[in-house]
Amino acid sequence: MKRGALALAALVASTVGLGQQTTQPTRAEPRASTTPQEQTAPRMSETDKLTLMNDCTRQVQAMHPTVPDKDIKAYCEKQVKSR
Repeated sequence: MKRGALALAALVASTVGLGQQTTQPTRAEPRASTTPQEQTAPRMSETDKLTLMNDCTRQVQAMHPTVPDKDIKAYCEKQVKSR
C-alpha cells in the first residue's frame, strides 16, 4: 500500500501542470458603457469532460505505468472536476 501511495504522490507531483495554460495579457478596449460587465465561463459539455478524462488517463498511464488504474481514474476525475 505504501508503494501505491508513493506512486500516487509522484503522479500528483508530476502532473500538477497538466492542462494549465498561460495566456498573454491583452489591452482592454475602452467600452462605451460605464456599467461593469461580468464574464462567465461556459460550462463544460459532457463530451469535453470525457475528452479531458481520456487525455488525463492516457498521459498518466504513460508516465506512471505501475500506478493502479483505480488511482489514476480517481486522480483524473478530481482534475476534471476542478476545472
